Amino acid sequence: MNCTNHPDITTEQTCPVCSKPFCERCFVRMGDRQICTSCCAMNPAGRSAARPAAPPLLGTTEALCSPPTAFALGMIPGVGAICNGEYLKAFVHVLTFGFLISLTGNSRVGSFHPLFVIMMIAFYWYMPVEAYHTAKRRAFLGSGLKVYGQGGSKGAESLWTGVILILIGSLLFVNELLSGFLESALRFWPLVLVAFGIHKVWEHFNKVRPLEAVKE
Repeated sequence: MNCTNHPDITTEQTCPVCSKPFCERCFVRMGDRQICTSCCAMNPAGRSAARPAAPPLLGTTEALCSPPTAFALGMIPGVGAICNGEYLKAFVHVLTFGFLISLTGNSRVGSFHPLFVIMMIAFYWYMPVEAYHTAKRRAFLGSGLKVYGQGGSKGAESLWTGVILILIGSLLFVNELLSGFLESALRFWPLVLVAFGIHKVWEHFNKVRPLEAVKE
């Protein structure tokens, strides 16, 4: 491989964040790891802490799923999440994708069939993209870089995982007790949009009031 910034220099080193090849001159050390100067420049928090990289130690390996690898494995339902060490998320992905497939193959959904086909396709591509960004975020964090906008994401992820599992499990359980319940329940899916819209309106006015109080 040739260095991305210096094509005339051959190198075997790659940046653990972007996975591009670079020579020793293009690396800086962040904590106990080396990343390229481009990835360092993308995060302002890492500029002051960066210092020239020391020569790499022979035989060292990165025990981290790279973003491209996570994306490729994410094409297989659940495997991308497993690559990132998120086993519960992998289970939810497989369960949700299987649930959508069963709905698209059910002749009783009638006019809702195109909707579930679109949902299945969208969720299929969501899995590798989500695995890619998760791996990239972890690579930044492992390099000592601060990732903005990630506060509370773990709690929100656990909440939505629980909601999805409860919803799918409840629908399947009741459908086993009452034959045809699932097909009848799907007729009320627009209520989900209504509930989400009400929540967003309430959230908007809930944020406006504190701002008005500050202005006064």
